[in-house]
Amino acid sequence: MNRANDKLNAPYESKVFDIRFRGTSNDLSSVKIYTSKNRFQIEKQISFDPESEPISSMEYFAGSVLSSILLTLLEQSKKRGSIIEEIEGVLNLSLENPLSLLGVKGYEEEPFISKMTVTVYLYADLEDKAFDEFCLGALAKSPIYNTLKRSMELEVVFKKLT
Repeated sequence: MNRANDKLNAPYESKVFDIRFRGTSNDLSSVKIYTSKNRFQIEKQISFDPESEPISSMEYFAGSVLSSILLTLLEQSKKRGSIIEEIEGVLNLSLENPLSLLGVKGYEEEPFISKMTVTVYLYADLEDKAFDEFCLGALAKSPIYNTLKRSMELEVVFKKLT
């Protein structure tokens, strides 16, 4: 079987999965996002107020990164017979130039996320070498991780629970 030739002749849909989202702002102060089956509203791109309740764009983004990594590990665990018994993750994010978002005079630099560190705590019935191989192999199946690691400092640390 000649796989290289198969890839050239393969239908577009077998090589690329396109997803479409739509965003609207009827009130000109918040954005409603429409997915294929759901919708959600976002009022701020980021909030520096610890008492603010609405979920911001930044929180959705960070939550998506963290959940994608955890879900990838769980999916790969199920494929191997459910080897993960417990899992938890913590994401730390560094936002550079936050004062420019607040409009502080003299701060004009572009704000950006310079670094994210994800620590995953998991209990899996694997020896140390097999644990590392499983975690790194699973991480390679995360499209969000694979995209972000190309554009920023993104570190994922796995801590084995005993």
